[in-house]
Amino acid sequence: MQFLTGILLLSAGLVTGSLSSNTTTQSPPSLTFLYTAYVDCLPNIYTSYGPFGNRTTIPIVGGNFTGPRMSGRILDVGADWGLTDVQTGIFSADTRYNLQTDDGANIFIRTSGPSQPSGGLQLRILFETGDARYYWLNNVIAVGVLSPVSTTDDGFTLRIDAWHLDSELAAPRS
Repeated sequence: MQFLTGILLLSAGLVTGSLSSNTTTQSPPSLTFLYTAYVDCLPNIYTSYGPFGNRTTIPIVGGNFTGPRMSGRILDVGADWGLTDVQTGIFSADTRYNLQTDDGANIFIRTSGPSQPSGGLQLRILFETGDARYYWLNNVIAVGVLSPVSTTDDGFTLRIDAWHLDSELAAPRS
């Protein structure tokens, strides 16, 4: 009932023009550094041509991450199933892999985002964990910047610098 009342009041305000227009400029949100990761990948397994573009599968086989609130290793249980748009040539990452913190927590991670002309990618990052020490990660809005580090015949290493929007839900508990 309260929801319906709120909708009716909002509608009345829109019809009568009684809602004030707030012309103050909002400040952009602040970012908090999460970590820098070095991600080890093997060369792509295959590229498959499909209705949404060319899907490339790239195994993620290890690495590490270090930050002020979390550090650890990247497990050998993931991949990037990215798509290349056939009209623009833009590659968009679609990863799923696991982090394991130095204190033993397992964190599932998903990233997605488009390649940039510089060769890097801008990423949206989602975390999932049941570990109470890192449960705050489930509620953060995180972004990352990926850049290539090195390439060998056996694979390549990428660097991901990650941040999250400042949030009460991500604040350290005292």
